Amino acid sequence: MRYKIIDNIWSELKDYINRHKFLLITDRNIYNIYKGHIEKLINDEDDILILEPGENSKSLEELMNIYKVLIEKNLDRNGIILSLGGGVVGDISGFAASTYKRGIDYIQIPTTLLSQVDSSIGGKTGIDFLGYKNIIGTFYFPSMTLINPLFINTLNKKEITCGLGEIIKYGLIEDYDFFKYIGENIGNIYNKDKNILTYIIEKSVEIKSFIVNKDKLDLGLRQKLNFGHTVGHSIESLFNYERYNHGEAVILGMIYETTIAYEKGLISEEYYNEIRNILIPLVEPVGFNENEVNILLNYMKKDKKNKNDKIGFVLPVDKGKVDIFYDIDELTIKKILMMI
Repeated sequence: MRYKIIDNIWSELKDYINRHKFLLITDRNIYNIYKGHIEKLINDEDDILILEPGENSKSLEELMNIYKVLIEKNLDRNGIILSLGGGVVGDISGFAASTYKRGIDYIQIPTTLLSQVDSSIGGKTGIDFLGYKNIIGTFYFPSMTLINPLFINTLNKKEITCGLGEIIKYGLIEDYDFFKYIGENIGNIYNKDKNILTYIIEKSVEIKSFIVNKDKLDLGLRQKLNFGHTVGHSIESLFNYERYNHGEAVILGMIYETTIAYEKGLISEEYYNEIRNILIPLVEPVGFNENEVNILLNYMKKDKKNKNDKIGFVLPVDKGKVDIFYDIDELTIKKILMMI
């Protein structure tokens, strides 16, 4: 798994474009922000495919359109896909690259804090189907991930929160001191302090890369990366990916799943409150009604981590440590989700 943190993304991309036949895939928001750079870099508009922003673009229909464009361009197996955007663009571009002509190279150029610290690292690609997030996908690592922290300057507070969900998770699953550091620097992160942002991006990528390299196919250790995701993915699906972005849903998931851990006696009250005191100011938890809880449970029962029809929960067991459990009863889950 290869990645570089760089200052000048456009000169770096020029080198790839000069050496390969390519297709650049991005979304309309990114294109509008960086239109001048992109048009200076790429002369032929047929070399650019623009998706509509948002989770709805991670669809089978959009994937078919990407294949159509690749075939029309007659991109051969020596060609590359350049994925310029956030997690949605990266996931569907990577999936297209992994399946077109049984696999061509692709480069990840993540433009959001979330994609820089999470989705562009680890080789997971995929699309959503029938309301289920990433239910169809592959493991396929990019040739290179190019991370430019300066992209963060264009992000609003909600998008910073989105990235913080995964960043905080790394501290809770692997490095308690990093978790404390993030908590002490929340204000500086929202103020886009360049040095702090660069540090937390580097540290997050380091933690995720370390875990992924030990379990590339998500068969064991890597499952700890799913802390907050069992509940979080179900919340995203419940609201059709509109009310909460991914990181916000993961923050909510970590709040509810930490509460399950405390309810089951896995962590101390002190640690439970420490986690909540950092997470709750970022995304206020809600109490779901009974009908919503039943819908959430239905989504959870389709989660990829499950075994033998048992919902898999990654839960904190100590400071900076988690474990996976398959024995959490539905009454406990319902009780926690209905709490305010």
